[in-house]
Amino acid sequence: MSLSAMRCLVLVCAAVLAFAVALPGHAIAQHRAPEPDLKAAILINMLLFIDWPVTGAQSDKALSVCYFRDSPVADALVVLDGRMIRNRLLSVKQVDASALGRCHAAYLAPGDNALLSHMRGDVLPGGVLLAGDTPGYLDRGVMINLELAAGKVAFDVDLSALRRSGLSLSSKALRLARSVRE
Repeated sequence: MSLSAMRCLVLVCAAVLAFAVALPGHAIAQHRAPEPDLKAAILINMLLFIDWPVTGAQSDKALSVCYFRDSPVADALVVLDGRMIRNRLLSVKQVDASALGRCHAAYLAPGDNALLSHMRGDVLPGGVLLAGDTPGYLDRGVMINLELAAGKVAFDVDLSALRRSGLSLSSKALRLARSVRE
């Protein structure tokens, strides 16, 4: 691993740890943040490595992360609402599928199977990052999927789905992925 890749890994790990420790209700002495909190922190940190096309929602001053149904990860995302990410205010909000085009990123919960079926091909607006945390979601159009593996949260990336949506993910983040589909 190169020195710059190692530095990036250390920075991402530090940022995830900082988010996890900063979440309300967690004692500093706690060794491990709950899985939903870790997934939310990793998802938000991934936004640091995404470049969006400059159209639609992307011209808004806020960085919008949307979710469709209540879930433990969505609840953890809501806690992060109002933070500054890339010099933009993070706005976490619940929406229906018709508002997807106003989002920078959308989190799909395990129960969003039917919704995900409608987000394929020409129906999906460009420039929206789809993220989930359910086995098999990467095969169904999600671009970044978080999963628990060997007691740790890992993420997989579908690079071709990102590109089709007009998004690019930094090679620094790609190096940290458990797997990358091209």
